[in-house]
Amino acid sequence: ACVGITNQRETTVAWSKRTGKPLHNAVVWLDMRTSDLCESLTKEVMGGDKDAFREICGLPISTYFSGVKMRWLLDNCDAVKAAASEDDLAFGTIDSWLMHKLVGEKAGTHVTDVTNASRTMLMDLRTQQWHEPTAVALGVPTRSLPRIVSCAEEYGVITRGVL
Repeated sequence: ACVGITNQRETTVAWSKRTGKPLHNAVVWLDMRTSDLCESLTKEVMGGDKDAFREICGLPISTYFSGVKMRWLLDNCDAVKAAASEDDLAFGTIDSWLMHKLVGEKAGTHVTDVTNASRTMLMDLRTQQWHEPTAVALGVPTRSLPRIVSCAEEYGVITRGVL
């Protein structure tokens, strides 16, 4: 038997690597609290070019994508900021959160598939790995990001009871 996961790809979750507990409510795909951040990133970091990352990640700077939501959480949530400073922060989209919960916190499974990673603004489409310069520009520590895996493989064994 197996389980497939479908999700809102841009909804973003932050949790403690140590405890497995969420550090803030999920920031959903349509959340507009990042609009001021997108404007300042476009002006101050990208010299007014909202498409500055497009060659690497295929996406413009937008409230829609997870990388900006991660930055917003770092800027606006003390628990997320503290976890980042202690290397205790795990960021992910809903797929990685579900894997973490289903396979078990103790298993250390912190993964996302390549299709979900591509919607963060942080993945290099050519290498299918996190793009460090983009993560630095957005202020997102790559050590908090899940390992990128294919979308068709075994990731672990469900350790919880009935779904």
